[in-house]
Amino acid sequence: MTKWEYKIINIRSENYRLDPNAAPQLNVLGEDGWELVGLTSVNFKSGATDNIAMVFKRAVSEG
Repeated sequence: MTKWEYKIINIRSENYRLDPNAAPQLNVLGEDGWELVGLTSVNFKSGATDNIAMVFKRAVSEG
């Protein structure tokens, strides 16, 4: 049975789009074997989407 580990990150969102400066961070996660499995908007009191929370997973290597 595959075991998984998870990582949650928040990416800044302005004017209904993600900060393009986040791309290098996301590329590193992909290179390290992380796969995006979910995302949701995060609102901090303003009523607008301030951040996008992203959930990543990857298989835990045994050994």
